[in-house]
Amino acid sequence: MISAKGLGHRFGERKALDGIDFELGAGEIAALVGPNGSGKTTFLSCAAGFLRPSSGELRVGGFEPWRDRRRVMERARFAFAPPALFEGLTAREHLRYLGNISRKGRPRLRAGEIEEALERVGLSERADERVGAFSFGMRQRLALAQALTPRPELLVLDEPTDGLDPLAVLELRKILVRLREEFGLAVLLSSHLLIEVDLLVDHLLVLNEGRCLFKGQPHELSKGNRVTRLRASDTERAASVLLAAGWSTVPAGNGELQLAGTAHDLEQVRTKLNAAGIRLDGYWEQSLSFEQALLERLKAARRNSSCEADSSISVTMTAGPIAKDLEA
Repeated sequence: MISAKGLGHRFGERKALDGIDFELGAGEIAALVGPNGSGKTTFLSCAAGFLRPSSGELRVGGFEPWRDRRRVMERARFAFAPPALFEGLTAREHLRYLGNISRKGRPRLRAGEIEEALERVGLSERADERVGAFSFGMRQRLALAQALTPRPELLVLDEPTDGLDPLAVLELRKILVRLREEFGLAVLLSSHLLIEVDLLVDHLLVLNEGRCLFKGQPHELSKGNRVTRLRASDTERAASVLLAAGWSTVPAGNGELQLAGTAHDLEQVRTKLNAAGIRLDGYWEQSLSFEQALLERLKAARRNSSCEADSSISVTMTAGPIAKDLEA
């Protein structure tokens, strides 16, 4: 449904996308993940035909979006955030009006298609209320319903969980899985909500500064990634002693320290701490979670970029506890 080969796009001298290879097949769910400014929106804009790539190839449903946008839109639907809605219309009127515009030259939407879309996103009981009175989360659900009328082969969603409460996020996940299972719908979503990404998607494309940082299944991101944690009699002093000896640490809660990286000579660590009068009470290794593994990748990319360009990059993600960790 989507095929990108060496995809690149420039805004002046800045490379928003640089040599991206990516494929999404029918019935697959994939996610674009990365910090603000990583290239996610540029990728989606190219896929929707709003931007023409500066280099490489991009096809959606077999067509180049900027050349054959009408044919792309016959097979794919896009829901960008924040949703652009007509506030004076009811939810039902909104779907009927925009759905029929998108079907120019084809049979008009049936009432049953509209009711099905409203039911799938949980808006059946609010169908005759004006959109202007909707909460942001309800607007997000209406935008999803709009993308489902008529039902596409490919659904592209930009931050679909933004503004949704936890129960609504869970329901959205169920909706997308059901659409994939019942109709073979392919889904590409851009999201900051990493827990949902880990639970939902088959494939992951992590972007950073327009480049591919990781591509594969979510579990592959954390596979083989382990960290070393230790507990000492004086955690604060232990951190200072280890830093002076060249070992970088971060607080891990419960009076524990996490050593940056995983290859450590723990006997040397114990010797350094004992020489400073600090007792090493215990240490162990543990596997990184999906979120932790992604954080480590982004932090490593930031360090490498700083070394190469003598400047730091922003890797702030705007939702969830990940933001605080990155800023730290």
